[in-house]
Amino acid sequence: MAPFAPTIRRATPAESDTVAAVLAEAFLHGDLGPWLVPNVDTREKVYWPYFRLLTEGAQAAGWIDVTDDLAAVALWYPVGDRFDVEIPNYDTRLAQACGQHLHRFVALDQAMHEHHPTGTPHHYLAHLGVHPDRQRQGLGSALLEHHHTQLDAIGMPAYLEATSSRHGVLYRRHGYLPRPGYRLPKGPELYPMWRRPRPTGEAE
Repeated sequence: MAPFAPTIRRATPAESDTVAAVLAEAFLHGDLGPWLVPNVDTREKVYWPYFRLLTEGAQAAGWIDVTDDLAAVALWYPVGDRFDVEIPNYDTRLAQACGQHLHRFVALDQAMHEHHPTGTPHHYLAHLGVHPDRQRQGLGSALLEHHHTQLDAIGMPAYLEATSSRHGVLYRRHGYLPRPGYRLPKGPELYPMWRRPRPTGEAE
């Protein structure tokens, strides 16, 4: 039997609410969650407007790949010499979404910006999320392979931050190599990874 190959496409702006909901569900119990918002019920209330804001940013400054059924999503940004994305009213809207937990989200943004590689154009995978009901079915890998095919065709590298060494294993399978990690203020460690483009036709 041939392996399942989901249809991958670009998300439309009209699907932003669904994309945000998938990301909120996918990351609700993720590695950064307890550090960002310790109480899971509060975290659930914070995550939807937070990821809605990030989804809007990706629609404007990058693009969003999704499986056709919207069960898995990937937010990508093209980056030039440095990562510099402007989201209208970001600070105000971030404060509204995060409330008393704003300082942690600001610290996360600052740390990720400080450690983002500069000087080499690349594509940045900001978030890859699969709905909990559809995880471990190859959807995340399908999203990666879809975008990597495009990157390899133009000789473009890619960058991401894994939130655990466990997730890093997945990305290693897709050609990412680890860079020096860094720890968030009084929080968990992030694991930056870089992928060089592969010759066209070389399988992952």
